[in-house]
Amino acid sequence: MLTTLNIVIGLIFVLLLFSLLASTVMEVIAAILSLRAKNLRYTLDNMLGEKVDDFLRHPLFRQLSYATNRRARLSPYSLPGYLSKSTFVAIFQDIMEAGGGREGLVKKIEGLDEGDLKRMMQFMLRQSGGDPALFMANSERWFDEVMERASEWYKRNLKWWLFAVGLALAAIFNADTIRMYKNISSSATVQAFLVEMATDFSEKTDTIAPTNMHLTLEQSIARMDSSLQKIDQIQSPLGLGWDAAETDRSLPWWLVKIAGLLLTAIAVTFGAPFWFDLLKKLLNLRSGAKEKAPDPQTPVAVVKQETPPLLPEGRRPVG
Repeated sequence: MLTTLNIVIGLIFVLLLFSLLASTVMEVIAAILSLRAKNLRYTLDNMLGEKVDDFLRHPLFRQLSYATNRRARLSPYSLPGYLSKSTFVAIFQDIMEAGGGREGLVKKIEGLDEGDLKRMMQFMLRQSGGDPALFMANSERWFDEVMERASEWYKRNLKWWLFAVGLALAAIFNADTIRMYKNISSSATVQAFLVEMATDFSEKTDTIAPTNMHLTLEQSIARMDSSLQKIDQIQSPLGLGWDAAETDRSLPWWLVKIAGLLLTAIAVTFGAPFWFDLLKKLLNLRSGAKEKAPDPQTPVAVVKQETPPLLPEGRRPVG
């Protein structure tokens, strides 16, 4: 059982390292391409329609954009990637003039162009009974619901990005899950090495957060460098990388190779937190199994049974 656990722990630790590297690469890509900021802009466009430009030009929002651009220093796209509910409500109340009383709010809504925004505002006005305070409370719930859907859409989209990044990393490092499993299962030395690394990593790491899209480029590159150093440690024992002989193979060999690379890419999409939680559970299971297993160095007492003396044929022992 310990051997099986060592193999599984070793493979999961390797997949965890590649998931961490893929996440940090994804952080760099997201920062350079401003993926979260563009997702926020797309969401605001859908919510506010004709009023989106007024919202984006609002001094409070422009201040957020300026602070974000200064902090990132890596993209001309200056919009922030995150907008709090309180900030949205404050800006929305100002551009809708909801602080001016019921008449001003009704006049502002009636002056909107016909479309989704006007119908939504009229619906919230009816729901609030014309009370500006209740109208703004409804706008908070509206913001929460829309942002929740936008976040779910962004996470689904991020999965495809992670798959592409994972496949690229698998191809670069020749990190074929099938081959890595064979290399780990065939060498007790590799198993011991990976289990030791996994145990050390687990003891030094409390938790692993999902992909963080709010980091600067410098922070993301530092995290990526740390992940690369760990993969460099396992590269030689696992036989990662390509050699010239591997490129001249038969079609069946390449089909298995592609399947192994795809498995690695799919594993990356589960995310580093998933693999880390699984790793900790297996390490705990291994500790319990190791405690129960008998120590091969401990001598086992052998009870020798006495053999009854042989008697002449036809006679039986008395008693």
